[in-house]
Amino acid sequence: MGYRRFEGLAAARACRLYGAFRLFVNFFQPSFKLAAKHRDGAKVAKRYHPPQTPCERLLQAESTPVAIRTKLSEIAAELDPLKLLEEMRAV
Repeated sequence: MGYRRFEGLAAARACRLYGAFRLFVNFFQPSFKLAAKHRDGAKVAKRYHPPQTPCERLLQAESTPVAIRTKLSEIAAELDPLKLLEEMRAV
C-alpha cells in the first residue's frame, strides 16, 4: 500500500478498507477498455470493448494459467458485493 509506514488504528482501518475495495473493484465493477483510437484532424474517435471486470478479462485471457483461473473462480464464488459495500461503509 505505498512506500510509507502506517501505524495505529487508523492504518489498520485503511488496510481493511483497501482490502474490501480491491475485491469489489476487481470482481464486481466493470470498466471500459480502449479498443481503437482514430484521429481525423482535431477530432479523435475512440472505440471501446464491452465493459468487463478486471477478473473477467483475466479469466478470458489465453495466457492465464489454469491454476490461477480456478483460484479466481473460487474467490468470486465466495464474494458477496453487498457485504463488501457494507464493510467499506462501516470502515
